[in-house]
Amino acid sequence: MICALPLAQPATSTWCQGLVLFAREEAKRLLPICCARRGRRRRTNGSEGHQMEPFTWLPAERYFYPLLNSIGAYQRYTYRLRAVCDAQRQKLLLSGDIEQNPGPIAVLQMNVYCLTPSKLATLMAQGADIIAIQETWKSSEQIASMHTGDYVLYAQSRIGKEGGVAVLVRKTLRSKRIPLTIPQHDTGLEVVVVQVALDQNRDLIVASAYMRPPPQVTQSFRRLVNSLPASSPLLLCGDFNMHHPQWEPFLETSPSEVAAESLELCTDVGLTLVNTPGVITYARGTRERSCIDLTWSKHLTVSDWSASVSPLSDHYMLTFTLHQAFKDTIPSAPKFFYSWGKCEWDLFIKDFDAQIPAYDYKKQSTGIRALTRALITSYRRHCPRGMHKDGPRLWDDTLMEAERIAIDSKARYLQSPTPDREAEMQRTRSQFFLLLRERLRNTYLRRISKLNPGEPLTWKYISGRKKASTDRVHL
Repeated sequence: MICALPLAQPATSTWCQGLVLFAREEAKRLLPICCARRGRRRRTNGSEGHQMEPFTWLPAERYFYPLLNSIGAYQRYTYRLRAVCDAQRQKLLLSGDIEQNPGPIAVLQMNVYCLTPSKLATLMAQGADIIAIQETWKSSEQIASMHTGDYVLYAQSRIGKEGGVAVLVRKTLRSKRIPLTIPQHDTGLEVVVVQVALDQNRDLIVASAYMRPPPQVTQSFRRLVNSLPASSPLLLCGDFNMHHPQWEPFLETSPSEVAAESLELCTDVGLTLVNTPGVITYARGTRERSCIDLTWSKHLTVSDWSASVSPLSDHYMLTFTLHQAFKDTIPSAPKFFYSWGKCEWDLFIKDFDAQIPAYDYKKQSTGIRALTRALITSYRRHCPRGMHKDGPRLWDDTLMEAERIAIDSKARYLQSPTPDREAEMQRTRSQFFLLLRERLRNTYLRRISKLNPGEPLTWKYISGRKKASTDRVHL
C-alpha cells in the first residue's frame, strides 16, 4: 500500500510526544541529519527503481533542502517509506512550528461582566484554543493595553456604559478578523467575527455576540447569520438574553416573539443549538436561574459541552470541543523554547555523533529510535531551557487551589443560599483575586529582576503592562 504523507504532518507519533526541538537557523547550520542517497538505476522484475544506499550523516545546511525537494520522488516507492519518514522527522524537528498533542479545538465561552487583567489571566489559564467573551466593558484603548500572552485578541469596544465583545485565538492558529459593520443607531447587538484557518480549503468562522436587554432581532443580526459563507463551519457564541423552552424547558411563561423569531432565523440558516436543554448558564441571588448564554454551530461536531460555576461572574463558564468532520490537525499546546544561543554546540555534535549506531538495513526501526534518542539526549544535556518570550507562566498549584476553593464555595451557595454561605463565597472570591493580582504584579517585577545588565526586556511584555499602573482595577 502506498502511503502519501504530508511534509508538515502534526506530531502524532510517539517519538515526539515529549519535548519538541525548536532549533530554527542554529540547528539547521550545525545539526547533522540522516540523508538517503540515490543509487544507480537498475531493473528489478521488469520495472525500474532506485537502489537504496546506507544512510550517511551529513551537515544539514548542505543537504537538508535538497532532501526535502526529492521526498516526492521517494514516496512513489513503498519500500522507501522509512527514508521518507526519517526525512519528515528531520523537517519536523527543525521547523520550529510543530507542537505537542495535536487534536480537536478546545473552546471557552463566557460573559465576564467587566474584563479585568485578573479575569483575563484566569480565562487564558484554562488552556482553550479559542475564547469567546461578552460584556468586556472596555474601550479600544483599554483593550489594547491588556497582556494576552499566547493569544491574539480581536475585540469590539463597548457601546455606551456596558457591552463589548472579544475573541481570543491561540497564536498557533492562523486567524484574521472579518469586518462586519453595524450602524451606530443599532445599539442592540455587539459582535466580533473572526476567521480561523483549519486547513488549506476550509476555515472556521467564530462570532462572539452580545444582545442588550430587552433583546431585538435587528437587521444587523440577520445580516450576521445570512451573510457568512454557507459552506464554512460556523460557531456563534453569545449572551442573547432570550428565554425559550427550546433551551429552558422549565420556562413557565410562553416564549417571547423575539425569542421565537431568533430561533426560527437560526434554524433556517442551518445553525444547531449546542446547549444541553435545562442546563443553567446564569445564576444570581436565590431564585434567578436562566439559560441565556447560547452556543450555535454549523458544519461542526461539538462534544463535551458543559457549564461550570466560576468566581469571575454570575454567568457560568461554558467549555466544549470542536471536531472537524474532515481533519483534526490543530495543535493545542504551547511550544517549548530553548536557549539556543547558550547551547554548547561542539559538545552537542560530539555527543550526538557518539550515540549514533552503525547503519543496519535489517534494523531500520531500531536506527530511527536511536536517532530520536540521540537528538533528545544531546539537546537536553547541552542546551538549557529558555523562558517563554511573554514571561513565566504564573498559574501554579497555589492559584489552582485558590480558584477551586472559590468555585466550590460559590457552588455551595447557589445550591443552598444562606447568609453564611454567601459570606464564605465572597471571602474565598476576594482571596482568589487578591492572590492573582499579587501574582500578576510580582511576575512582572520578577521578570525584570532576572535581567542581566544591559539585557533588553521583550517590548511586547512591556506594552501589555504599560497602562497597568494608571488604570483602576475592577473585579
